[in-house]
Amino acid sequence: MFHTYVMVQAQDPIKGGKKLVDIDRASFLMDKTLLAQSIKAMNDERDNHPRHDAIYDAQWVWDFYCQRHCEKYGQYFAPDVDPNWDQ
Repeated sequence: MFHTYVMVQAQDPIKGGKKLVDIDRASFLMDKTLLAQSIKAMNDERDNHPRHDAIYDAQWVWDFYCQRHCEKYGQYFAPDVDPNWDQ
């Protein structure tokens, strides 16, 4: 099984620095419509007007998704800000 990790806003309480989250595990908590819109937004930008500084990967989708989640629900996506979301 493969895992795709993204850097999140939460700090690792033991090691310090940014924490990594397995996006595949966190995706079970995601709003499926927002996730699909995030993937579409990445593909649209990459294919139609790519930025020279952008890397179009899981991290791009994660960052876009988390911003849209906060806009829609008025709160941060837990796996992005809570270092203990999965415990």
